[in-house]
This record gives sequence, C-alpha cells and structure tokens, in this order.
Amino acid sequence: IESGLVDVIDTSYFFEGLLLFKPSHRARIFTILRHPVHQAEQLFHAQKKIVSFEEFLTSDNYHDNWLVRSLTNDKSGEVTEDHLSIAKGILARKFIVGISEYLEESLKRLKTYFGWQEKDDGCLEYFLDEYHTVEKENEQSAFKRGGDYWKLVTQTNHYDMELYFYALELFTKQGSTMFKRPYVDKDGVPIDFIQVKKERLERERLQREEAIKRYRNELIAKLNGTSTNHAGGGE
Repeated sequence: IESGLVDVIDTSYFFEGLLLFKPSHRARIFTILRHPVHQAEQLFHAQKKIVSFEEFLTSDNYHDNWLVRSLTNDKSGEVTEDHLSIAKGILARKFIVGISEYLEESLKRLKTYFGWQEKDDGCLEYFLDEYHTVEKENEQSAFKRGGDYWKLVTQTNHYDMELYFYALELFTKQGSTMFKRPYVDKDGVPIDFIQVKKERLERERLQREEAIKRYRNELIAKLNGTSTNHAGGGE
C-alpha cells in the first residue's frame, strides 16, 4: 500500500482490508452488490464438491448473511437486528454503492468518482457485453424468483436481503446527491420513495408475523410433547 503501486484492492473481508491502510494512506471504498440469491447460486456452482443445494447452504463452505457479517466483523454466531442496523450505517457512511443489476450505471459512477480512464477504447463496452451474455444464460437457471431455491436462500439470508433492499435505496439516492443523476429506475421511471418505504415496512411486518407464527408453532409442539410424555408416564 505504502509503495503507491496499488490502485485497487478487491476483498470480501471489509475489516481485514481496512487493516492494510493507515491515516497517511487512506482508502475510498466502493462495492458492487449482487442479489443474495444470485450470489448464493454463483457460490454453489463454483464449489468442487457434488452436493445438493440444500446441503450446500448448511455446509461449512457457506456463511449465511455474509454481507452483514463482513460489515460487522461477526463471522460466526447468530445475526440480529442490531447487526443489520450497524451494517446499514457503515454502508451508508463509508461506501459508494453499486448494484450488479445496474452494472453499466454503477461503472459510470465509479469512473466519474475516481477519474478512471479506459486503457483501450471500447474495453468497457466489451466487458459489459460479455457480462450481459452470461447474465442471459443465468436466466435459464433453476433459481427462479419465487421458486423453492429462491425462497430457501431468502429465508436463510433474511438480514442480507434487508441490507440489499436498503442498498438499492442508497444506490438511487447517491445517484442524485453525488452524481447528479435523477431519482429514476433503470427504465427511466421516477421512483416513488414513499411507496418504496411502504413496501419495505410491509415486508418487515410480514416477516415479523412469520417469526411469531413459527415461535407459536414451536411452543405448541413443545407443550404437546410434554403433555404426551406426562400421559405416557401415567400409564
């Protein structure tokens, strides 16, 4: 770092990456986030062992809610709402946020912010063309929105999903405040932030209700088990 020969460091370990820098050599941080389902699918296909997707999600090779964990430096144990709150604060204060679904726009912002120039004319367009080709091939995967695999990943990575939705809001807001881009989506339609907030609150409400329902069912099951044991003991 101190040699000045390094321009960009790519790492999935946020806190470990920070340790490479000093007050005299400070970093400017950016990220390009993938949807947690697409990220899980990519990791699954990259593994060498032949196991089912369900087995992969519960194996030592997969860490649930990795984005929240890496930002809060908590690689093991249970992830909570406190972790999510901290991760949101770090993402909002420290990062230029890019989104892989809007890769072209994300790269334009990074070029503007860092003053990057293409080494060869057309290399960016070539990269984006290759990227979109791969993405179209991925559309034929078994990880369909709303399907069993999709639901399994979103349930396993509940907090990463919430952070991803928050990152989408940051992406839009930074576009206006930092890059003078309008509050529009990828199709140029103005974004209704009141509606976005309502949808987020509704998702959180449904998730709380589901959590309460699971807890109630588990409690009833335990009570029924206790009653059955007592009845069996009486005989």
